[in-house]
Amino acid sequence: MRALNLGMPDHLTEALRTNRTGGKTVAQLLDEAAGRIAFMSMEELLERVGDGKGELVVLDIRERDAFDAGHVAGARHVPRGQLELRIDQVLPDPTVRIVTCCEFGKISTLAADTLRTMGYVRAVALDGGMKAWRDASYPLEGAAPRA
Repeated sequence: MRALNLGMPDHLTEALRTNRTGGKTVAQLLDEAAGRIAFMSMEELLERVGDGKGELVVLDIRERDAFDAGHVAGARHVPRGQLELRIDQVLPDPTVRIVTCCEFGKISTLAADTLRTMGYVRAVALDGGMKAWRDASYPLEGAAPRA
């Protein structure tokens, strides 16, 4: 077997930690969070952003460079790593309707679940994330024009 020169399996450290502690895998955490929250389609978000009523807060939880490269119009930026610490200052009203977005729709699922746990009971996640938004050629704010 050593002569095969195989690389270490993906997610080995996660599997070892989970087996050793009886903890949950990332996939389990995502599945559980997805069962507790609702998702908003890209089409609905596009319509709500375009209606100009301002009844929805788009909360982009990606890192600053990704946010600056292009985000949904009017989105507010709070990186996922700062969410619990900053949300009360950014959104003091827990009754506001929030849609979280990230690159692929996974971290935003966890973020929406966390927000609900913190009392923001109307938090949902964008289905598909910003990659799907860009792939659909939906408008971006703060992005350089496409060639």
